[in-house]
Amino acid sequence: METNSEKCVICGRSVETESKQSFCRLHMEAYRNIVKNYGNWRNAYGDLTPEEFLKRLENNEYAGKWVKEVARVVLSSRDLLQLFLDDLSCLSKKD
Repeated sequence: METNSEKCVICGRSVETESKQSFCRLHMEAYRNIVKNYGNWRNAYGDLTPEEFLKRLENNEYAGKWVKEVARVVLSSRDLLQLFLDDLSCLSKKD
């Protein structure tokens, strides 16, 4: 049973857990995959900035609906973009 009344910033579904990004479970999964795969894209395309990466995802015909929605929303929100950059930074420190 979901007790959190916070809604996903993309689709309005309930946010199931504490989420700095305010995404539902489905959009949070897409967000995690985006963060996890940035390094692969950067290796493949050279010096790709996080913003360029999100723009490519948003316009990629092979990217899924959830990924495109997350990329679009993160690019349109300064706060979400900063959280994304922080998450990328944390991930690179773990490697």
